[in-house]
Amino acid sequence: MNRLALLLGLAVALWSGAASAQAWPQKPVRVLVGLAPGGNPDTLARMLAAKWTAALGQQFVVENRPGAGSTVAADLTAKSPPDGYTVLISDSSVVTTAPHLFRSLPYDPFRDLQAVSLAVVVPMWLVVHPSVQANSIQELVALARSQKQPMPYASSGIGSIHQITMELFKADLRVDFTHVPFKGAGQSVPAMMAGDVLLGFVGYPAAASAMKTGKLRVLAFSLARRSSLTPEVPTVAETVDPGFDMAAPLGVFVAARTPREIVARLNRAVVDAVKAPEVVERMGAIGMEPAGSTLEEYEKMLRGEYERFGTLIKRIGLQVE
Repeated sequence: MNRLALLLGLAVALWSGAASAQAWPQKPVRVLVGLAPGGNPDTLARMLAAKWTAALGQQFVVENRPGAGSTVAADLTAKSPPDGYTVLISDSSVVTTAPHLFRSLPYDPFRDLQAVSLAVVVPMWLVVHPSVQANSIQELVALARSQKQPMPYASSGIGSIHQITMELFKADLRVDFTHVPFKGAGQSVPAMMAGDVLLGFVGYPAAASAMKTGKLRVLAFSLARRSSLTPEVPTVAETVDPGFDMAAPLGVFVAARTPREIVARLNRAVVDAVKAPEVVERMGAIGMEPAGSTLEEYEKMLRGEYERFGTLIKRIGLQVE
C-alpha cells in the first residue's frame, strides 16, 4: 500500500511539473543583464522583453546586475530556481571566455547554465577621442608605437568582448594601450566622449550619436567585411591586421535543469522575436545582426567558441585576478 501511495504521489508530482511547464509563464519573469544600461545586451534585453510580454502574456522585467564581466548576473541565473522565471541575456563570454580569464568562477558554465538560443551577433567599431592625433587606423598604430606612455582604452568590463578584442588588436599589432574597465557601454562611451579615456571598441547603439556628430572619430570596423551602416569605414583586417574578425554573440540562458518544455517555449519566443520584421529593421539600424538558433546549434557554437577563446586568451596572456 505504501508503495502504491508512493507511486501515485510520484505520478501526481510529475504530472503537476509537466502541467506547470506547459503553462509557463504564470507570473512576471526577471530578465537579467550583466552590464549597466545603455549597452548592447541592455538594448537587446529591452527589445526582447517587450516582444515576450506581448506574445506570452506576462511581464518580462529587465534588471541590470553589472559586475565582473557579466559573471555576477550569470551566477545569479545559475543559482536561481530552474523554473524559467529568471532569464539571462548576455554576450556569450560568460560561457566562452570567463572560464579562461578568471582563476575561479562561482558557477560552471556548461553544468549550471542552459543555453536557450543565440539571439544576435554584434560587431564593433574602433573609435578614438577627437584629441587623438590619428585620422586612420594606420596613424593610430604609428602614434601608439611612438608614445612613451600608453593611451587609456575603455571596455564594458573585465573579460568583456571589448577588452578581448582590444587585447587581440594590441598583441597582433605589437602596440600598447592601458585598460580602463567600466560597467557597460553606458559608462564607457561617455568617458570616451569626455576624453577621460581615449579609445575603445564599441557597439553601435551606445556610440552611434557620438560617431555621427564627430564626438568620437571612427577608425575601423571589427568584422572581416565592411558594415552596411558605415560602408566608408575600413575593417581592421583590410588595413593593418589580415584575418582580424571579432564580434559579440548575444544569447539567452536559464538555469540548468529548467524543464525542457519551458526551454523550448523560450527558444521559440527568442527566434520569433528576432525574426519579427519590425525588430529586424530596428536591429539593422543599430548594428545588430539577428540570428536565432536551436538549442543544439547554440550549445555547439558555445563549445566551439570556448575552445577558440581559450587558445586566444592563452596566446595573448590575459588573466583576471
